[in-house]
Amino acid sequence: MQIDPAMDVAAGFLGEVLYGDAWRDHDFSGQRVAVLATGRDAARVLADVAWTARTVKVFLDDPDWVLPALPGPLSGVVHAATWVPVAGPLTHRLLARAHLRLAVKDPWIRRLLTPDDRFTRHATTTSDLYYAALQDPHCKLIRWPVYAITAEGVRTAEGIEHQVDCIVVPAPERLRPLPAPARAPRPTRSREDRSA
Repeated sequence: MQIDPAMDVAAGFLGEVLYGDAWRDHDFSGQRVAVLATGRDAARVLADVAWTARTVKVFLDDPDWVLPALPGPLSGVVHAATWVPVAGPLTHRLLARAHLRLAVKDPWIRRLLTPDDRFTRHATTTSDLYYAALQDPHCKLIRWPVYAITAEGVRTAEGIEHQVDCIVVPAPERLRPLPAPARAPRPTRSREDRSA
């Protein structure tokens, strides 16, 4: 779902599109907001956007492991694992998995937020408010791939168009490319047309 600001794939969208850090000073009061992001970017953006927005839909391209930043049940272990040279990505993943289990009670949401490490390595980021914001009633996590940006919002692969007022894309370079728009089928010629 790569959206290049120079190309502006969202040019047909009638609302506002915020790229990079443009979301930082924006007032989302009363707006329906879509966040198109990878795990680490969603963790960085979501709490601030959800604070004032009426509704937020997070189109999560690929989840990443999230560690707590502030003191909590795992903070001492996380701090030690971050600074001990022996502790590597496996230790971070184990701690992030424990943090996910403690912070997110719903097993389905936990499953959607668990990175699949079989094929790629996922980054580890820190956030204390990401999981809480995702579980807020006015926030919804959507893992279906984004198929298109329409005039009214975001269409996902299952065919649902999510109507939004504003789209936030914190790091367009980290998202997967959007599929090319479908072309209209060529008109078929009849047998008489081919013989002429």
